[in-house]
Amino acid sequence: MTIQMITDRTLGDVLSQNEKGTFNASDLNRVSTAAEELRLIGIDAGYPIVGTFRRDYMVGEIPLLEKMEYYLSQVHKCQNCFFDLRIPLPHTMDGLDYMAVNNMERLFVEIEKSIQQMHETKRFCGTTTCGKGGDLY
Repeated sequence: MTIQMITDRTLGDVLSQNEKGTFNASDLNRVSTAAEELRLIGIDAGYPIVGTFRRDYMVGEIPLLEKMEYYLSQVHKCQNCFFDLRIPLPHTMDGLDYMAVNNMERLFVEIEKSIQQMHETKRFCGTTTCGKGGDLY
């Protein structure tokens, strides 16, 4: 993934309202871009990842709660593509805190790790040897 996700926000970031402490267009676009990159990588690996994200949020834009709930639903869809990623995600975007935002971005880091692990453990088998010895790969 070419995008560097932010997973280390702190309460201090929020209180100082620095770049990591505010949730804005750059955060939405970063997660959306990472999701699209991983979707394409997943397709290439034969593992489809669903989720459709808007990637053109503008600085100063304040999306309606309805749009943010859709955004969150797409994050949940991406998580549901991987049975072992039990990262706690928020159920609503209303009252979002820095830990929930960290987890949303961490999800995509973990998805990338899962895809890499699939590549590393992939085994090829031909039709003449598949299942030989009782093991399927």
